[in-house]
Amino acid sequence: MSVFGRRVRRAIGLALLAGPAAVGVAVADERQQEFWPEIDVWWRLSPAWRVSLFVPISRNIETAYREGNFIPQVDYAFGRTRRVQATRLLDEDRARDLKPMLIRGGYLGGKSLDDQGAAYTERTIFAEVHARTPIKGGVLVSHRLRTDLRWLGSDDVEFSNRWRYRLMVEKEIAKGRTSIVPYVNVEPYYDSRYDTVNRVRVIPGASVLWSPRCAIEGNVTYQHDTRSSVTNLLALNVILHVYFERRRPAQPDAMSAPGASVADAVPWVRGRELESLR
Repeated sequence: MSVFGRRVRRAIGLALLAGPAAVGVAVADERQQEFWPEIDVWWRLSPAWRVSLFVPISRNIETAYREGNFIPQVDYAFGRTRRVQATRLLDEDRARDLKPMLIRGGYLGGKSLDDQGAAYTERTIFAEVHARTPIKGGVLVSHRLRTDLRWLGSDDVEFSNRWRYRLMVEKEIAKGRTSIVPYVNVEPYYDSRYDTVNRVRVIPGASVLWSPRCAIEGNVTYQHDTRSSVTNLLALNVILHVYFERRRPAQPDAMSAPGASVADAVPWVRGRELESLR
């Protein structure tokens, strides 16, 4: 096996280490099994702005009960890290200079699919703040704080405010045109209906990019919810990511501009190479 192959196996293995403990809890107790296919479409408007549309579906393996969601959103990335670093993030189409902060807002509409929303209807407005920190070894640690303003039900509507905090670790492994990003995250949920942290999710998985337009992501989601009719949930999530980018006008030759430097004309220069040219 090649060095690249060994690195891929090692990284995916590390990302999945958190999975067995979570799955073990689910196996020890009665659990519900689901399949979650999803398509995510991303359109980058500029280096900072991006809009996206998520269409996930959940299906109970035993009962065939299904739910669907429609999630448009917009995000804005900003800031600088101490070291200039280019990496492909889990939801990106290529390696880019890392912007450590991101804010996102969006809308979620959902309902049960086989009864026109009688069993489940949700309308949610949400906002997120992401803070991303690169550490030694090309590993990226990210924190996400999200708040959901939720209206549940179709006739007798119930409002709730939910807070979620997600800690995620990811790392890109790249060779040629192939990029693999193994990751693991954990996320507790606070729900105002119960005034407690009632739900925790653990998700190990990986994203594989094989073309400029498409990536496939797979993960195993374990969810423990003390206030749900289903305490333990185990789901296989498969996501197709499709990427588009707004074309920008051609830029003039950087070296022809007054006072231009080599660093201006060579955008791929990074880290110590950049420092040595200044």
